[in-house]
Amino acid sequence: MHRFQSRKNLLDKSPMTDERDHDVPGEGSHSRSSGLPTGFSATFSSLAVPNFRKLWFGMLFSIAAMQINLVARSWLAYHLSGSALTLGIVAVARGLPSITLSPLGGVVADRFDKRKVLILSQSGLCVLSLVNAVLVHLGIIQIWHLVVIGIFQGIVFPFTMPARQAYIPELVDKGDLANALAMDSTGRNLNRVVAPSVAGLLIAWHPIVAFYAVAVFYFGSALTLTRLPYPRFLASGHESALQQMMAGFRYLVGHPVVMPLMVMSFLAVVLGMPFQQLLPVFQVEVLHVGPAQLGFMYGAVGIGALFGSLIVAYLSGHPRKGQIQIIAGVGFGISLLLFAVSGTYWISLVFLVIVGATSQGYLTLNRMLILLNTNRDLYGRVMGIYMMTWSLMPIATLPMGALVDEVGAAVTVAGGGALLCVLIVILFLTQPGIRHLGKKRDLSDN
Repeated sequence: MHRFQSRKNLLDKSPMTDERDHDVPGEGSHSRSSGLPTGFSATFSSLAVPNFRKLWFGMLFSIAAMQINLVARSWLAYHLSGSALTLGIVAVARGLPSITLSPLGGVVADRFDKRKVLILSQSGLCVLSLVNAVLVHLGIIQIWHLVVIGIFQGIVFPFTMPARQAYIPELVDKGDLANALAMDSTGRNLNRVVAPSVAGLLIAWHPIVAFYAVAVFYFGSALTLTRLPYPRFLASGHESALQQMMAGFRYLVGHPVVMPLMVMSFLAVVLGMPFQQLLPVFQVEVLHVGPAQLGFMYGAVGIGALFGSLIVAYLSGHPRKGQIQIIAGVGFGISLLLFAVSGTYWISLVFLVIVGATSQGYLTLNRMLILLNTNRDLYGRVMGIYMMTWSLMPIATLPMGALVDEVGAAVTVAGGGALLCVLIVILFLTQPGIRHLGKKRDLSDN
């Protein structure tokens, strides 16, 4: 606590020219009129903060670019090779660097200017996307080009998410932080619904347009970020990057609340989220429907996810977020199990909406609680480790895929959902830190 207050005293003496000059340092800022929003208006309260709104719109551009790029690259890889294995290689080329570099991205987010980190990373992704678009335009694109560009994209991307997540608490009041994190997830899920459809339309119009659109969206993201203020909080630079990275791991392992929360995220990523990659198997082998129906299945998950993150935004001021997270996690496991055993297309669509809502509600609350219970000067490193767990999802899909070949998709996904439920309940019962999350906490006390 003393260290945090000392940092605040130093920051009080720092000259600042942004909109936060008249606020208590570390408490965030906004130009809203006094008084807390109530009712439905509270769902979007953080967007009334001008600087967070700029970051949010920049995130919309960035995630739209990422989603369109994923669809367009996958389409092009299969179009060029006709091989599902090649499609997987192109995907892994982008994903593997994130596993090793995410903790380093967290160190960079804590140690350097988050605004510059975000602008540089978005600019780098813009340049790589432009190179990809030009190769497609010239008609000389090959699979190895997609692999190499994917590797470089995978190197840049881990520096984006930790910096963005660690920047949010500096742009809003503590009272708005939970809502801001929920709105961040809402924007991501909005893109999950809209951006793939936009990608499909652009590819149908002309594939070249889709690849240039990716570069344009990344450029828009970088341009938006230039209007943000400089960050207030930077970790001390006396230690090496490796020492600071290890300090982040030690902090996480020894924390009675953040560590169990990270385990809960890991369980959902490994046991629950791979269902998305297995939907084509359900389409063909379980539900016996066509490709158009598969698109509706993904759309149902996206709509549910958007709805779930909006519910979390509405409940962001609720004091019992920990208990709500547990309910959402159990609901995720149960709805996943019911989807797996339904066997009827229309019933499956209903359960997929519920799966999308509960999974995103659970994961949004989980990320929110991790950040709310983390020391301010460790935000980036903790979010870097959090992102590393998400990078494991493609790897988790491999053993689940092998299990599908042995016992079938329905049994595998249903088993994953049931096991997820059981482990979440066990964590809730055995971890005092999780059970006591209903108590209000102060960021400065962590």
